[in-house]
Amino acid sequence: MTSLVQLANHVWLYPRDDDPNRVQPNVGVIITGRQTVLVDAGNSPRVARRILLALDERRAPPVSTVIYTHSHWDHVFGAQVYGAATIGHDLCRRQLVELAGKPWSQAYLQEELQRTPAREAGLRAMSRAIEDWRGFRIITPEITLTRILRLHLDGITVEIEHVGGQHAPDSVIVRLPEARVMFVSDCYYPPPPPQRRPSDTLDWDMIERLAGEEMDLFVDGHGLPRTRDEFRRLAVERES
Repeated sequence: MTSLVQLANHVWLYPRDDDPNRVQPNVGVIITGRQTVLVDAGNSPRVARRILLALDERRAPPVSTVIYTHSHWDHVFGAQVYGAATIGHDLCRRQLVELAGKPWSQAYLQEELQRTPAREAGLRAMSRAIEDWRGFRIITPEITLTRILRLHLDGITVEIEHVGGQHAPDSVIVRLPEARVMFVSDCYYPPPPPQRRPSDTLDWDMIERLAGEEMDLFVDGHGLPRTRDEFRRLAVERES
């Protein structure tokens, strides 16, 4: 069983799957004395159940809240397992309301593959992630923000800020000032593969702007946590 990795006081990580074909991103975990807050939900109910087992191993309090960094399936499809409040950007909610109306099943994925062959990799990853679509539900954000939302949880400040970006216009970052950790998720990534052009790159301006903040660790969706210098280096070492 995958175990939680501690990043700072009260802050943990359920790490991504090393196999890129599984498309299981990092899930942030904030554990206070009375509750647990997740940054993203995992890519499936199966992964969400594994996260709950990892939390039980740490004797963590119940999950009270799940913060969606953006609406892409691999970050939200596990949410139904937690029975927790969900937070996301206004646009995230609109997009997930639309997705929730789809007839999710293996047959539907096959139809989507025929309609949009460019999505093959993502659709096949989705098919591997969800073993059984019966009872599957997309949980839309109950609480939304337009720019910034601050939570004060048992003495821990959680700042959620909309940054948008080319990967997903609804992207938010989650900043933990006391712990000096920032969950940036996929906000600085290029567009998703179906929309990506050969000339698309990481969002250098986004990296430089976020790296200017006084944080010790930057955690994206699909890579290892980076120190501030390591994160800034992504932009410094860009190809000219």
